[in-house]
Amino acid sequence: MATGTGGKTLTAVLLWASLAVPVLLAGFTSRTAHPLAWWGAFTCLAVIGAGVALGRARPLAAMLLGSGLWLVEATRGNPFTVLAAMAVFAYLAGVRMDRAGQAVAALGGLLVLAGTVTPLVSDAGAGFVAVSGAVLGAVVPWLAGRARRQYLLLAREGWERAEELERAQRLIAEQARARERTRIAGDMHDLLGHELGLVALRIGGLEVAPGLDERYRLAAGEARRAVTAASERLQEIVDMLHHDTGTAQEEGVPELVERARAAGMRVELRTVGEGPLPNGSRPDGPPSGGPLSGGSLPSAMAERALRRVVQEGLTNSAKHAPGAPVIVTVEHLATETVVTVTTGPARRPQDRASGGHGLEGLRERVRLCGGSLRAGPKSEGFGRFGEPARGAGPGRGAGREPGEGAGIEPAGEPGEGFELSARLPHAPGQIAEPGPVSVSATHLARARLRARRTRVTAVVTAVTAVTVVTLVVVAFMIYDAASSVLTPEDFQRLRPGQDQTAVARVLPGRSRIDGPVPGEPARPRGADCRYYGTHANPFDASHRELFRLCFAGGRLVSKDFLPANRSP
Repeated sequence: MATGTGGKTLTAVLLWASLAVPVLLAGFTSRTAHPLAWWGAFTCLAVIGAGVALGRARPLAAMLLGSGLWLVEATRGNPFTVLAAMAVFAYLAGVRMDRAGQAVAALGGLLVLAGTVTPLVSDAGAGFVAVSGAVLGAVVPWLAGRARRQYLLLAREGWERAEELERAQRLIAEQARARERTRIAGDMHDLLGHELGLVALRIGGLEVAPGLDERYRLAAGEARRAVTAASERLQEIVDMLHHDTGTAQEEGVPELVERARAAGMRVELRTVGEGPLPNGSRPDGPPSGGPLSGGSLPSAMAERALRRVVQEGLTNSAKHAPGAPVIVTVEHLATETVVTVTTGPARRPQDRASGGHGLEGLRERVRLCGGSLRAGPKSEGFGRFGEPARGAGPGRGAGREPGEGAGIEPAGEPGEGFELSARLPHAPGQIAEPGPVSVSATHLARARLRARRTRVTAVVTAVTAVTVVTLVVVAFMIYDAASSVLTPEDFQRLRPGQDQTAVARVLPGRSRIDGPVPGEPARPRGADCRYYGTHANPFDASHRELFRLCFAGGRLVSKDFLPANRSP
């Protein structure tokens, strides 16, 4: 344990040191275009350290710290110093968070703030930079983290499937050994029973032989009776190996529900129609009303299967979702009974791995009754009584074999409930042959689908974000160039000494850049200089050409042409 803790601490220190490099360069060197004051650098280092410390236990808080710090710096005109910290915290939040809802809300809030606060504090250009940085530095890394998480879950599902296959192999081996022992017991009965029968016959013949002394006749009778008793005991042992001799009275559905309530479960029983009496006996008269009126009563085998479905559903609820509400619904129809055990979301995550043998055995029992069994997460499209919901697509509850999805993972994603539903005909009909149901393969396919969807979402979002940013940048470049052009003719007509108001009449609505620019002539003392483009094409080779106009005391004091090939 100490080694694991030490390794995590070392990883956290190295992560903090890596994220601190851009801050140190901006705060204590002159190698960046956006320097930081010493107090700003220390504040950034402290916030990044807090985010690293909270990264494992509170990944959402770490992402909020990194995003908030970046938004503050972006508002101040410095969007690059802590961009890496925000991206790393967003990626780790995507990997470490179970649920995505809170992170999506946080990222949405970040985009709203970046698009509203930054333009108010600075200008529209800064707002565009802030929104673009939030998308590329927070949303895309978070989606990449979710894709990584889905990959890890997929790998875990694969290992769980391998373990399940191993358990199935062991179970098959145990069943084969049990069948072989039963066969051997039958052979013992056939062989030994035959031999013991012959011995008893010979002893019986000796017992009635004429001229035998009375003492020997009595001894022969005792030997015959002992051999007969041994043969009967052997038959009893073989019968015990072949059949379950338990005769305990099974509880009815109301008793099962009441016992679960007494154990602390939140269980509600809903019964529609009339069925067997609570103690499992049959009513003497015809049904008085409800869906069963005019129909038949379930067979004794169907009643036992009904109790087993409820018992298995309550057991799974107590094991996989303790504290969750459970609804047991029994609907007695004219020719069949439908039972559904619906479990709400678990209050806390549980270990989802289980053998699934109980549900597999229950599926076989229901099949032998001529019915069908379905089990799986509620989100898979199960309706009220186990029917696929209207609109459920393939792989989401529709078109699956009875019993598919039972076992291994009763609950789906955290926050989902699960449902166990069975249809039990009152009169046994044609028994369907069991299909090759692979529960672990179903869950593995579901995990692969989630991972594929997350990867596609991340790629599409990143491509869309880059495309939108590129288009917006190109559009802004065209707008900026077209709205900041001072024509050469107007430039030639301007003369130093003109009134600034008169000059303003021929100037465009905005300047090309704020300046100063490298390689320009020295500015007149106390002058305010403005820079305008010479043409409207931002992609031309001479797009760096500028006209500079300097004003002082309300008059134009100088005008200069700055060529594109000016040197610093």
